[in-house]
Amino acid sequence: MSTEPINYEVVIADLEAKKAHLESMIAGLRAVAGMGSLGTSPSGGPGGGQPVFDGKIAPDAFFGKSIPDAAVIHLGNVRKKLSTQKLMDAFEAGGLPHSKYNTVYAILRRRESQVGDLVNMQGEWGLASWFPNHVKKAKKDAVSLNPKTFESSDEEGPNEDDVYDAESESRSLEQGKRARA
Repeated sequence: MSTEPINYEVVIADLEAKKAHLESMIAGLRAVAGMGSLGTSPSGGPGGGQPVFDGKIAPDAFFGKSIPDAAVIHLGNVRKKLSTQKLMDAFEAGGLPHSKYNTVYAILRRRESQVGDLVNMQGEWGLASWFPNHVKKAKKDAVSLNPKTFESSDEEGPNEDDVYDAESESRSLEQGKRARA
């Protein structure tokens, strides 16, 4: 065994270097774990700021993002449903300009119907991937009131007989009233 005295300064410096390396690795893992669902970069740059850190939204978190993209990123980070107003507050904190409530709601509703990655459930927005069993409401198709449209096999589209005629309906109702009187 060596009888040389231990140089504690060298040992401490070596341990501090290892500690710094471990802390940087931990910070990197935290950045990866907090990454948005669209893959926002943990490094700075336009649209690349860390969206949420210690409960606070970075002031550049949503630079260069659209409202729906910012919503998807923010919902992915907070991992809970949020109201339209809370999303709007987060957008402003993340660097998006102020928008009216109706505008934001309409944009998110359009994203829900066209892309389908957002879903509004009882007034709160969430990611569709969180609710795999959520059934979307069927769109109401225009229904003809004329029973002849169901019998028509015309491939070219509706003809005059297939179109609902309000005047003839009104006349038949009047005739029915007269017959009962």
